[in-house]
Amino acid sequence: MVVLRVDNDGIISFANRYAKEFTGLTLEGCQLTDMMVNFEPETDPDQWRHPSDTPRMVNVRTVAGLPQTLYVTVIPVLNAFIWFGQVDGEEQERLRREVLVLNHESSQMSRELVQKNAELTQLNALKNQFLGMAAHDLRKPTGLILTYAEFLLEDAADMLPAEQLQQLERIRNAADRMRGLIDDFLDVSLIEAGKLSLNTGWTDTAEIVDNARMMVDRAADKRNIRIRVSLDSGAKRLWVDGPKIEQVLTNLLSNAVEHSPAGGQVSIGSRLEPTGFRLWVEDQGPGLSAEQQNRLFQAFAGQKNRKPGGERSIGLGLMIAQKIVETHGGQLRVESTPGKGSLFGFTLPPTCMAVV
Repeated sequence: MVVLRVDNDGIISFANRYAKEFTGLTLEGCQLTDMMVNFEPETDPDQWRHPSDTPRMVNVRTVAGLPQTLYVTVIPVLNAFIWFGQVDGEEQERLRREVLVLNHESSQMSRELVQKNAELTQLNALKNQFLGMAAHDLRKPTGLILTYAEFLLEDAADMLPAEQLQQLERIRNAADRMRGLIDDFLDVSLIEAGKLSLNTGWTDTAEIVDNARMMVDRAADKRNIRIRVSLDSGAKRLWVDGPKIEQVLTNLLSNAVEHSPAGGQVSIGSRLEPTGFRLWVEDQGPGLSAEQQNRLFQAFAGQKNRKPGGERSIGLGLMIAQKIVETHGGQLRVESTPGKGSLFGFTLPPTCMAVV
């Protein structure tokens, strides 16, 4: 039982040991209201200093920091009053039963959550399997369409009228985009299945840049976009999976060319830094808002973004690029301001470098 002696000013002059252990406070010299918790702002805490014929419910702050209801009887003694408070045993038992019920419900929900997570994992694995199989089956016919379209454009261009050549060009471009999309689907299925592996070795930095640049030269030439290269000579070789890093750079370059204005410039740069080797691509495009930047590296999150030609972007390329860089132990980041272009760059750790 909590026993207190409180003077007319509400100052506690005596508290039994149980009261101190119950509240975790010294109590002597404290205001009575210091140990009380009022859930209703309009409640007058001074009423608990007045004598009472029947016990009153008072919420007291316990040593655990949680409120506890006491049934309090107040008895006047000379120039003070004695404050007796005890916990309602029935209330404690009711609370105990409620806690047991909540624990049971929580355990049941946890079991259901584990089951649902297992089902989602299985469904995700089936999705990845289907995605990989579908992409694999689509790769061959798409490759044939692209090959024959390029063959006709190269060998039969002089025999076809301009309108048919234009149609062939559209077929080739569509097949080329489809082939890139199929490759992205295959990469996504590998990444989500946890099967993305690296075949690392020493690779020439300039060679990676040259190969990536060749992949976008035709698109850049069509729109008269100049690609400027400035590489740091301090890191001429990298210990990386060359084709995969080339894939990352090609993706960044392709995006930069697509979003740059005709007659503009795309810059490729690199720098040896204390934290590693940094390689970036900078464009003169429209830039990205903070909301767009937050969606950039999410798979299938690019559906609201359209390329300058009107094609819809499904947002796989940057997500794949980010995973490749992270698998190398690096980071891929973007710096962009609306109306001022964008800079996409990634940093590889020192373990990927050979300083010469």
